[in-house]
Amino acid sequence: MKKLLCLMALAAGVLGAAEYRIEGNNMNYDEDWQKGVGGGTGGSILYAPKKGLKATGTYAIPTAGKYVVWVHGETRNEGWRKAQIKINGIPFGKFGDDKIKGFTKPTFYWKKLMLPLEVKTDGEVIKVEVVSLSGSARFDSIVLSSTPDFTPVGKTDAEVEEAAEELESGE
Repeated sequence: MKKLLCLMALAAGVLGAAEYRIEGNNMNYDEDWQKGVGGGTGGSILYAPKKGLKATGTYAIPTAGKYVVWVHGETRNEGWRKAQIKINGIPFGKFGDDKIKGFTKPTFYWKKLMLPLEVKTDGEVIKVEVVSLSGSARFDSIVLSSTPDFTPVGKTDAEVEEAAEELESGE
């Protein structure tokens, strides 16, 4: 009986898992953001030539739950090109020119942000904002995953695209 309950709990966890992707180039963004190519997960990467540029979008999250937030960006391993993600006005983390061992210039990479996102009801609308904290910040996409051990790291762009349903901006 105990084994059956464990299997049922595991199946419920797998069936209830959800991954959603937000592409930066599908957000509403200041006209100074520039679109670039390469390293993207299905779209163009956004490049901020100066500090203070914003990309925003509102999204209805289909399924309530706690989500791990991943961001896909670019590093040149120099430590100064940075951007920040805010969800519903709360800073979720900074990303950008992180120092990575054994990198080649430039390197596109996935970074897991420190805060989880709590979505309390099915269909809850969230507001996502990406702000460049310096010039030359680069931003591609965000993945929200209800599976704590899900990782887009090491997956191909097609695998990430297949795993994560793209959310449409409501703005």
